[in-house]
Amino acid sequence: MPGGSRPGPAPIPDVGPGFPGDFGPGGDFGPAPGYPGDDFGNGGGYGRQERKVIYLNRRVNNETLHLRQLAGIGENYRGYVVESVEAEFRSSGYNTEVILLTDGRREESVYSPQGSVLLRPQYRAVLGEDIRTLQLEIRGNAQLESVTVNLREQDSYNPPGRPERTIDVPLYVNRRLYGNDRLDLGMYLDMNRYRGYRIQAIEIEANAVYNVALMDLLINGFNQGQTIQVDRYGRRQTVYPQNAVIGQTASSIVLYTRGDLDVRGVTLKLSRR
Repeated sequence: MPGGSRPGPAPIPDVGPGFPGDFGPGGDFGPAPGYPGDDFGNGGGYGRQERKVIYLNRRVNNETLHLRQLAGIGENYRGYVVESVEAEFRSSGYNTEVILLTDGRREESVYSPQGSVLLRPQYRAVLGEDIRTLQLEIRGNAQLESVTVNLREQDSYNPPGRPERTIDVPLYVNRRLYGNDRLDLGMYLDMNRYRGYRIQAIEIEANAVYNVALMDLLINGFNQGQTIQVDRYGRRQTVYPQNAVIGQTASSIVLYTRGDLDVRGVTLKLSRR
């Protein structure tokens, strides 16, 4: 059963994201997490949480910490969600910035940290599915006591008769379209992050500028359902695509319009295949 790193000061290995055995078969990352039905104290184990603690107790200066390697979070944690990263600082320099990174992408940051600092991913962060690397970057200098990575196992088991688990992915679209126009929704969606997810539904919030406007949703060039009529009152419209898997049968998602209308938001309802 995995647990936190051994308490007490520990040297920091000089490793990067590409060192031999990184998250691959045979990587030396310790035992795999328990499986459903094990004695993990969570009634079968679905959705259980783990805290992986890295004890540092040293000064860091313009340094990037590779948290997966330091905490022993290997390939056996594939499918776990990174809920947050908690860093404990004794002191820090003026304007020191601490940044949480996933796959090199900036998630959340804080300046001049003191005491306990909690950083959360801004988007879905499932290990091995959405992200591979997890880093804490310190720009400046600070006395860093420890870092804790809070993980949660996905509730991926669906017994017979249980509804399929879906997630809502909002696309922050705020566009006015004129006449015969097109809106490429793929420009607002991180296709790599959600590759392999099935689109269960697409909700569109829009209203006509004048009396009535029309919308057609095409996925990979195929029209999804009937033409949608939009009035001035901004009702939410829902489209249910057929066999639309992001990055495969849904690599292109485009909204075609006729008439002037405002698209205020689009939400994708996704599920794992």
